[in-house]
Amino acid sequence: MNKTIKYPRRFKKMLLAAIVLIFIAFLTPALLNWLIEKDGVWTPDYSKTELGSILSKEKLTEVDYHTLFLQTGLGQPAVDELLAATAKEEREKIFLQYQNDFFSSGKFVCKKIGIITYEERNRDEEGKLIQEFNIPDLKDGDVFITKATHSLGWRHGHAAIVTDARRGETLEAIVLGHPSMIQSVDKWMTYPSFIHLRLKSDNEGIAEQAAALALEELYDLPYGLFTGIPAKAPKSIRKTQCSHLVWYPFYQMGYDIDSDGSWLVTPKDIAGSDHFEVIQVYGVNPEEIWQ
Repeated sequence: MNKTIKYPRRFKKMLLAAIVLIFIAFLTPALLNWLIEKDGVWTPDYSKTELGSILSKEKLTEVDYHTLFLQTGLGQPAVDELLAATAKEEREKIFLQYQNDFFSSGKFVCKKIGIITYEERNRDEEGKLIQEFNIPDLKDGDVFITKATHSLGWRHGHAAIVTDARRGETLEAIVLGHPSMIQSVDKWMTYPSFIHLRLKSDNEGIAEQAAALALEELYDLPYGLFTGIPAKAPKSIRKTQCSHLVWYPFYQMGYDIDSDGSWLVTPKDIAGSDHFEVIQVYGVNPEEIWQ
């Protein structure tokens, strides 16, 4: 004769509590990341304006550059580069494409890339990565930042340094469990948010030297989540993480690009550095790069 096993009431409560805790542990990260997804991409809340009258000028004013920045996401260096490389009769067409791309930002798919980390990228209906904009101006030592990565409700973002503009290569520390590695610039055009920075008034090639130093000292290092704590610039670098990888070589060249100077440098801190000028933004408010 089968006997029904009776569990003590206390055991049942403990079992129920364990199930609830497990459920919360799995649900909380997804919920926190879902709540902040809407903050990852910005789309212009103002109307397009006609650019032909500006582009036909022989010399642009500060107001003209600002208008183009608001309409295309292109900063003055990128505008000048395009103007120099484009015939006058083609300028309006080229800038119109950048304008259309800038105003169509906002589409992305969020996927899990780590234990608690999610990443937003532009994808087609089949899930393949797609490039939604172009980068017209690139130099060694330029810095890329995206807001597209977040963990447990914290939109920490991701950063990289351009190490070979001619070949379209960046150096990045991507995620825990992988060493710092060379990546293609092309991947950055699949992010729904993008900030392109360059060292101001760099007449001595400091940024280029920083890029070379990054390759020499920070390539193929293990990802260190707590790199920089407590010493941001130790004598020997054994691990690195994305924003520290960008900060360290510039610091060695005499430029502290951590805008708040705290114990932890983040992509947001780098985006706010006065040492940089903005070359281009996409999916980001030109008036408030990262607020």
